Amino acid sequence: VQAAGRRTVRKSVIALAAVVVLAGAAVAAVPAIERHAASSIKSEIERGGTAKVDEVSVGLLARRITLLNLKSKGATEELNVGRWEASGLAWPISELLAGRTPLAGFRWGDPLSADRVELENVAMADKATGGRWSMDALLIEGLDLARYDAAYDGMFRFAVLTARAMGALTVRRLEQRNTRITLPGTTETVGLASVVLEGYERGRVAALVMAGMDAAAAEGQAAQFSIAETKATKIDLGRTIAAMSSDKWFPGAPSGRIHVETASAAGFGGELLKRYGITLAGVSFQTTQLRDKVSRTRTLVEGFVLAPPLRGLEGLSLRMALQSMGIKDVKADFDCHGTEDQGKGELTIDRCALVSPGLGEIEFAARIVNADAIFWNALDESDLLALQDSTAALGSARLVLADKSLLERSLRAFG
Repeated sequence: VQAAGRRTVRKSVIALAAVVVLAGAAVAAVPAIERHAASSIKSEIERGGTAKVDEVSVGLLARRITLLNLKSKGATEELNVGRWEASGLAWPISELLAGRTPLAGFRWGDPLSADRVELENVAMADKATGGRWSMDALLIEGLDLARYDAAYDGMFRFAVLTARAMGALTVRRLEQRNTRITLPGTTETVGLASVVLEGYERGRVAALVMAGMDAAAAEGQAAQFSIAETKATKIDLGRTIAAMSSDKWFPGAPSGRIHVETASAAGFGGELLKRYGITLAGVSFQTTQLRDKVSRTRTLVEGFVLAPPLRGLEGLSLRMALQSMGIKDVKADFDCHGTEDQGKGELTIDRCALVSPGLGEIEFAARIVNADAIFWNALDESDLLALQDSTAALGSARLVLADKSLLERSLRAFG
């Protein structure tokens, strides 16, 4: 019995030693496997001749792939990325069996899932529209991109395929820093110091915060308009994404209405506002769903002040016009409430009021009746031409002007 026990112990020790040896061999082989995988991915990326990458590294245990200095040129788009790293990668076995590996060539339509994606020094250009987009850094957490249709032969391939990708994308959190966008067909640029997005799911956004937004006539010029901070919650881009995903989409085509539950902007500035001496405290928008097919919206503009400076031709001319009326500045607020009742077929402007203390007040209300499916669909699709086929009609309208010295001051200016 003792001899048998000793033989069993020896077998266990031998088995354990074998496991240790095999594990050690596997660990020792990891660097070689990683180098082979990196070489294969680099070759796959550069195989078509449209992309080139200086260096590829793979971390098997971290499921991480890093690309350095990636450059890709297509028929209508260009992409440059200083550093591209994805960790916590996961992809279907079926994709591997079909010979498709993640990040191999950045092919449109391929699926990708990762716990974390980081990009640095990114620049993209759409040759068809002249649009350009660049950013210093992008961090994405909880990325899940499903496979989507990448077949497209039109002129606006980059825009259409980007929309299709957004319709297949889910992101837990996104943070973007120092973004510059050149609008298609113009030299006008839009800049964003930072963007933080929470909970994106196939066109729906839980929360969005943008800081340091500015617009300029051209790259390198002073900002004509800027907003310090913009916030929004429960944004639905579904209709816009669906419209832009179509083979028939083109710039200027109806792109669908964007639904937003709450939105606000504060900290307005820029050369254009300074030129005329305009300040604005804030703008906000809110949608409240009262019940099925019934919603109410409110738009509020607060703290508008016009106080033209004593410099510049525009500011000086406006200042003199106000002085001829006996006033130094103009203050105003705007508050507008509206209701959509698709069940009753009515769209109502309950009350829109423009109030300028000491000068006057303008109040407007209206009601559209017999709003049919064509009417609501035209609003949702942003296709105003379709309204001519609707049975909707103006049921009532009311305009009230309350003068509080504006008329007297105007007559004084022309007297």
